[in-house]
Amino acid sequence: MKLSKRQSEIIQATIKLIGEGGIQALTIKNLSSEIGMAESAIYRHFSSKTEILNVLLDYLKHIVTSHYDNIFELKISALERVKKMISGQLNIFNENPPFAIVILSDGLYKNEKELHEKIILIMENAKSTFIKIINEGQKSGEIRRDISSEQLAFIIMGSVRLTINQWSLSGFNFDLKKRGNSLFKTISILIQKNKY
Repeated sequence: MKLSKRQSEIIQATIKLIGEGGIQALTIKNLSSEIGMAESAIYRHFSSKTEILNVLLDYLKHIVTSHYDNIFELKISALERVKKMISGQLNIFNENPPFAIVILSDGLYKNEKELHEKIILIMENAKSTFIKIINEGQKSGEIRRDISSEQLAFIIMGSVRLTINQWSLSGFNFDLKKRGNSLFKTISILIQKNKY
């Protein structure tokens, strides 16, 4: 995704403002102050705050999709792929805590159809990737078949989302990577084919 130097600056300032003060801190006035640019100059690069968030979501989608693509190139088992999906998602948020605020700000998107659809698309991409991996594992006999791949994907995604939500609400006060490792161990027990 191609952004001008100024647009990149505005997006980085957006991430910083959201990280420091939550989504309500994102105003054109605050952006202007953060970058040292007139409000009118910001409007030359983006037509509105909604467009800035739109581009930010595209940026996040690009990062997440690249992560999924990399996993499919690895010659590893389905369970290892699930682990890498979980740890990779958590790492993206760990390295960019404001993304958690953006993704989890449901109220922000209720009246913004385009933003709402983008969030849905990011979640749908994650869901379809998990389903593909789980289907592979079910075919190879590694993952249980008595629960549909879609239901297992919902269980995994719901667990990951709740973990990110708790981390965000705690003010990012616990080790997300450690919590992710613990989460995967539990998920692994739940989704593995019963060997007995």
